[in-house]
Amino acid sequence: MIFKKTFLYSLLLIIICSFSNAQELDSIALKRQPNLHFADSSSVPINETRIITKDTVLNPTVQTPQQLQDSLANIFPPKTRDYRRLGYDSSIYLGAAVIGFGVLWVMPESATNWDKEQMREKGIMWKWKENVKAGPIWDTDNWVLNYVTHPYCGGLYYMTARSSGFSIFESFTYSAIMSTFFWEYGIEAFAEVPSTQDLIATPVLGSVVGEAFFYAKKSIVKHDKKVLKSRVLGITTLFFIDPFNTILDGFGYKQKVKTQMSVAPIGFDASSNKTVWGINFSASF
Repeated sequence: MIFKKTFLYSLLLIIICSFSNAQELDSIALKRQPNLHFADSSSVPINETRIITKDTVLNPTVQTPQQLQDSLANIFPPKTRDYRRLGYDSSIYLGAAVIGFGVLWVMPESATNWDKEQMREKGIMWKWKENVKAGPIWDTDNWVLNYVTHPYCGGLYYMTARSSGFSIFESFTYSAIMSTFFWEYGIEAFAEVPSTQDLIATPVLGSVVGEAFFYAKKSIVKHDKKVLKSRVLGITTLFFIDPFNTILDGFGYKQKVKTQMSVAPIGFDASSNKTVWGINFSASF
């Protein structure tokens, strides 16, 4: 049983590594957050209107809609919940689980302890049902698996939600749901009876680990995704503390943001013969 758990965790990390190396990660330094809504107005002579309008739009201190969207997509942590990102992350979990189950199925029974003949006769779900009915139990796995590996995985679940803009409590809830229903009563139940201490340690200790990962990631992103001035070390660290979101960022994921900028006259000052122009920039999620 210990071999199967170790194999499943290793397989999951290998799959993640292969995806994360598929594309080079973006490296945009985020030193300040963009202003989501602002307006500026000034009075200019009417014969200078065309020049002022051009200069205003091209002013480097004013971001274009595309620049604003690129900046917002790379802000960490996100200011709003990104359900689309969380959905993609959860799909990666599911895909890795399906691949892992397929690999275990083709492995010899001496390695998995699966009675394939009986599973063929009674159905693949037969073993899962038997284990679910029997659990949860206090397992006798190695302490490293129970109190190091499981909290680490719980931290990854937690970071998956936390890096998608969800709160501490919401991220803990996601970690609890994933560790309970996706893993203990999901994938792992095909191999063994759900574990009592894993059901507790994974989300509880995992959320503590995950929050530490969260602050570590904030620091790394703030320093242009570098650790000890090394981009390679920084990206490698990001992968190990938040693999699924690192994968999405590596493939150029951007949060959907609606932006709009307009430059238009808002009035006319007859006393000075000047047109009053205004700039309006807004973003909505």
